[in-house]
Parts: sequence; C-alpha cells; structure tokens
Amino acid sequence: MSLLEEHPFVGNHCESTTLVNLLRQRDIDLSESFVFGLAGGLSFIYWRTKQMPTPFVGGRIKPDTLSENLADALNMRLSVHETSSARRAREHLLAELDSGNVVGLKLDRYLLDYSTDDFRFAAHYVACVGHEDDRFALVETRPLGLKWASGESLAAARDPRGPMSSRNRAFTLEPLKGGLPDLAEAARKGIRASAQNILNPPISNFGFKGMHKVADLMPQWLDDLESPGTGLSEISTIMEDAGTGGGLFRMMWAEFLAETAGLTGVGEFQEISDAYRGVSKKWTDVAGLVREAGATSSRECLHSASAMVHEAAEEERHLMQRLLELTD
Repeated sequence: MSLLEEHPFVGNHCESTTLVNLLRQRDIDLSESFVFGLAGGLSFIYWRTKQMPTPFVGGRIKPDTLSENLADALNMRLSVHETSSARRAREHLLAELDSGNVVGLKLDRYLLDYSTDDFRFAAHYVACVGHEDDRFALVETRPLGLKWASGESLAAARDPRGPMSSRNRAFTLEPLKGGLPDLAEAARKGIRASAQNILNPPISNFGFKGMHKVADLMPQWLDDLESPGTGLSEISTIMEDAGTGGGLFRMMWAEFLAETAGLTGVGEFQEISDAYRGVSKKWTDVAGLVREAGATSSRECLHSASAMVHEAAEEERHLMQRLLELTD
C-alpha cells in the first residue's frame, strides 16, 4: 500500500510528534509545542526505587496522559486498543491502516530492527502511517524521521515488560460533534493544569518540591550511583536530548506560551514565555554539568548543578503562580 502520509511531521518529543500526525490527518494543523501545552504537558518528576540503578529526572506528565488530555482539550475521541495477543494487535493495526487511519503506537524502540538505542524504555511513541508486505512505516522524532520496521520486530517492541509498559497499546483520534473548542480558552486550561502540577504536587518527588529534592540529592550522586560515569550520562541525556526539545521540555513550554500570547492578545503570556526561555537554558546547563561530572568525577560540577536547580525551582514556582493568576 502507499503511505498514508508521505511527508509526515517529524518533531522533538515522541508522544507529541505522534499526536501532531494524528491531528494532521484530521486536517487540524497545530504546532508540536501548542499540542504539548494544550495537554498540560509540563511537569517535574524525580523517581528512584531500589530496583533502579539510576534515578529518573523527568519534565513532563506521565505517559498516555498527554494523549488523553489533548483529546479532552480538543473535543475529540481518543480510541485506545490494548490486547495481550500479538495476533489481535497486528490484525487491529492492519485494519486501521487499511481503513486509511494513521495509528499511534506505544512501544520500546530498543526492540525495533532499526534501533541503535543502548537502553530500554517502554513508553516510546510512534505514528504508524503505512505497511508493505511485512514492513511497517513508523514516524520517529528527529533525526530519525520516517523508518521501516519488520513485523517481527514491531510485535516484540509493542509488548515489552517493565516500568511504564503497555500491552500492544494503539490509538487514534477523531473529532466529535461540535468541532474544535475555542483554542485560546483551551490554551488557558492547559496552562492552568501545568501550573497546578508544579505548584501543588501530591508528594515531594513532583513539582517544584521535587526540583528542590533532586537539588539536595545531586551532590551525593558520585558516591550513591553504582556506575557514576554511565549513570550521570544517562540522567543528562534524559533531561536534555531524549525528546525534550531542550531544557527538560521548558523550551517547548516557552514556545506554547508565546503562541498563547498571540491567540489571546495577553502580553504577560509573552513575558513569561521569555522568562521560561531563560529557565530552559538553566536546565540545559544543569544537564551539561551532570554529564561533565560523570566524565570527570567532578564534585564541583554537581554542587554547581545543585545550586542552579534550586534557583530554577524558585523561578518556576514564581512563574507558575503568575500563570495561575492569569488563567483564574
């Protein structure tokens, strides 16, 4: 069959890139940053269990929630299909593709035959835009773009085990009666949701409290991690390079706020967007210091990173409070 999308959108973050492609098939053309913001995508999480050799430092809401929130924000139906059967999963995917639907898939890219990843991550997303014989066309983020995977490797990747995994999760988006809501109002709701996540975290590992917590723990990482060189490199990559758009998703958030300023005519959204670009740069610098600490065993780098994260936490708390007031 021919590709449903010969020139698909290729973005920064896997789930938002997938959603942009699903929306474009429905003739809804929104930027990736705006999609991320509408879904209230910005957050902060620090997580570590005894089974985790390396802590996880993330900057977005939990997997799958971005898709669910976006459907709510745009008055669309999110149709989700999950099954423990590889056969049923394949049959469902083929039926959707042959009906002309682009399909979002959740998987572990490590298991795909084109992957060069050296780590497992079961909450990666791609848009499937076609198939030919036993190969499937998948839309990845930059720099990969459109890739083809064998049916065998796709089946394995769609049914991984471990944290954040799902059983062959596939999803589509379709408009509901009434059409799209007012985008300016929808943007305000997305801003408010993220502000609440940052300002009122349920536990101290999340939001601005989680930022302060990770800042307190950073100076101990050289002694605390089993393999500091590898572990610190991995933390840095997840913060900066693993689909965050730079600065732990803060640059995407800044771009969303700038678009919201244009939609609403509220200049203060632009001012906060500019401030968030500065916060994004700070998180980028933190990731660089963490990487350098791993490469050189520098405690000074971790102390500098810690101080910078404490500063970023207070800046974000202040900026999110302003955003909460603007959207009240």
